[in-house]
Amino acid sequence: MAEQLLDEMIQKVNQIMSSLDGTIAQVNQMSTAISQMSQSFSEQTVSITENIRLIVEVLKQFRVQSSKSLQELSDDFNQKVKELWDKKAIEAITEEEKKAIEIIKQASKAVADNLYFAQLLNIIQSIREETNRIISASR
Repeated sequence: MAEQLLDEMIQKVNQIMSSLDGTIAQVNQMSTAISQMSQSFSEQTVSITENIRLIVEVLKQFRVQSSKSLQELSDDFNQKVKELWDKKAIEAITEEEKKAIEIIKQASKAVADNLYFAQLLNIIQSIREETNRIISASR
């Protein structure tokens, strides 16, 4: 009877060990999967960071070029005004024309601001789409 009880205990211990081996194998598989997901996430994060850095650099270059173009227009406009002033032709400008010039200046500034904000919105939308794509891919 003691021998039979000992055999049953050995059998139960073997079953428990077998079950634990299966559990350990599953935990190892989950650990490997988590490591792979972590590696993939890290790579994608690095990729996004690099893409954002490149986008910011392009924006900086665009802004510098836009500023140069606007500065050239401003310099040209100022030169024309100076020529008119030197010729005293500016005295002939009526009040309505002065208002029109001010409106043109304001519109020029608004267009430049809108262009800048449109570029920023475009970049934000691109980043949002890229992030959603990465999140979708990682699921």
